[in-house]
Amino acid sequence: MRYLAITLFSLFLLTSLANAKPSPDDFGTLPAVHDIAISPDGKNLALFVNYKGHYAIRVVSSAGKDEGVKLTKLAEGSKPSWIKWANNKRVLAGLWESQKRRLNPIKVTGLYSIDTRNMDGKYLIKPRNMYRQYNDEIIDFLENDPDHILMGFSDKRSTFRDIHKVNVTTGKYTLIKKGRNNIQQWFTDNRGEPRIGKGRTNNGTGKRNMIIRDTNSGKWRDVSEYPGLKASTDVKGFTDDPNELVVAMYNKRDTKGLYIYNLSLKQISQSLFHNEEYDVGGVIRNQEGIIIGAKFTSDVNERVLFDGFDSIMNKMQEKFAGSNVDFYDRSKGAEKTVFLVSSASNPGQFYLYDKTNDHLTQIASKRPKLLHEEMGHVLSAKYEARDGVSIPAYMTVPPSISRKSEIQKLPFIILPHGGPYSRKSKRFDYFAQFFATRGYGVYQMNFRGSTGYGKSFTDAGKKNWVVMQEDVEDATLELIRNGYADHERICIAGWSYGGYAALIGGIKNPELYKCVISIAGVSDLQEKANDMRRYRSGITRARDFLDGFEDNNAVIENSPLKRAREITAPVFLAHGKNDTRVHFDQFSRMEKALKMNKTELTSLAFDKEDHFMSNQNNRIKMFNELDKFLASHLGKSKYAD
Repeated sequence: MRYLAITLFSLFLLTSLANAKPSPDDFGTLPAVHDIAISPDGKNLALFVNYKGHYAIRVVSSAGKDEGVKLTKLAEGSKPSWIKWANNKRVLAGLWESQKRRLNPIKVTGLYSIDTRNMDGKYLIKPRNMYRQYNDEIIDFLENDPDHILMGFSDKRSTFRDIHKVNVTTGKYTLIKKGRNNIQQWFTDNRGEPRIGKGRTNNGTGKRNMIIRDTNSGKWRDVSEYPGLKASTDVKGFTDDPNELVVAMYNKRDTKGLYIYNLSLKQISQSLFHNEEYDVGGVIRNQEGIIIGAKFTSDVNERVLFDGFDSIMNKMQEKFAGSNVDFYDRSKGAEKTVFLVSSASNPGQFYLYDKTNDHLTQIASKRPKLLHEEMGHVLSAKYEARDGVSIPAYMTVPPSISRKSEIQKLPFIILPHGGPYSRKSKRFDYFAQFFATRGYGVYQMNFRGSTGYGKSFTDAGKKNWVVMQEDVEDATLELIRNGYADHERICIAGWSYGGYAALIGGIKNPELYKCVISIAGVSDLQEKANDMRRYRSGITRARDFLDGFEDNNAVIENSPLKRAREITAPVFLAHGKNDTRVHFDQFSRMEKALKMNKTELTSLAFDKEDHFMSNQNNRIKMFNELDKFLASHLGKSKYAD
């Protein structure tokens, strides 16, 4: 297999350092490629690349021709979301940044349009008032109209999403449909016609809403006119028949399956896919927009193709057996396809497949400084919670450990995921791998409340946050019982909700954890709910957030800030001052309380930083300080080298 030579491009995407243990700097370095897209004619690639520690948009020939460096650096504070070709000459890029308005940190998005012939660019839609945060909401890319897209925004009304047809070159737009106060999301059918509107009422009730337009008229109807559908129904799109709506629903089962609802017959007309163990994730379409399969996640991402259909991705999955194969983009006619091949111990390589000559070319490495052979092995695991429920988990072990029998009395990091209503799978996790390459075992559990395992599993945690925390505690006890973990050398760590779980774990189980690491973590649950109320639809979100507790006393009992004096282990705190998800005062107040308690504390506060530590210099500093913190409080592991 050959490498694609693209002038200076390949120098930092395909090359790697000599074999050596990866440093904290290597983990703090942003990915070399954030996203990638191929032009409709298949001749060019557009990428978000890491250019000297900052993201830039780069355009290169897919054939490896030296056409000079075409590069546009993102403005200070701008971060990448997605990239896609509108036509053969123009690239669209979704960008975002953290800002403060009326002292509230908010996320603001924009849509950047670039002429790839000279790399001149402009924002298509700009905010016209302080309330319009989202300016990159694409409803439909209108693949049969390369000069236009459908977008959702309003010039005057902050809570509305009007549908506009936007010229991708000039930014001029035409109103297609006026929005409604209670609709925040629009769906089109395969003809590009707006057909579904969904949202929640912005009056504190949180009432869900859904409207459906007749197939061949302008008549919009409430979802109540369609038996079997609800305002909360998970819409996945349409088939090539505009009467056939594709939805994910439980249909009297515990997991979500994939179904076709016929809007003319007003009933479910076909069951496409239903797995009894895992929720369906989405659909697989071919180039014509026809649904040919379903996606779900077990330990890894899975695809199921319907009878009579085949997919390039399935062909590549067979070729790269044992790896995750993720589709990124394809040219018109699907002659060329771009995808990522990765695994739990491999950050991934991007490939270009040319169907015309059955040729496969590696074009970039996602994290060239993190080599597969230097990463830890990731094992699937399960353990039994105190009430007998089986909890899925993943154990990452140091690179020098090759057999399960070698996992004895390891220093361990307990690493609950963020969300909390998300989940881990057997994919590359740079945070977990950082700990593993320092010689520590890492245990990540999908505690109850995690998604993808059915409604009852998610609701069990969503309605009882104490259960989620007990599942984390039981995971630690399981490691000790089995002799995998050295009970004198266990640290609990996490990011966002995981940071909260680490703090409350250090309070409730001081006998288990020798140190606590919280990055962008919640420390005061009631104040977090108060922060939510400052935003649109915040009353509903705050109420949902506190649903997992019996009463206000339980909220206080489970807030780390209120019990900071009980923390006896050394604590590591890190937070960005422009964090829009978990406000910075969650850090500053916790830091103050721990200092008053004379807790041994390492704290890092970063200016102009978001929830994800997107600034490379800040991320590098954080990993270096983490390295020192762990060496000091867990001690150096004999598996570190």
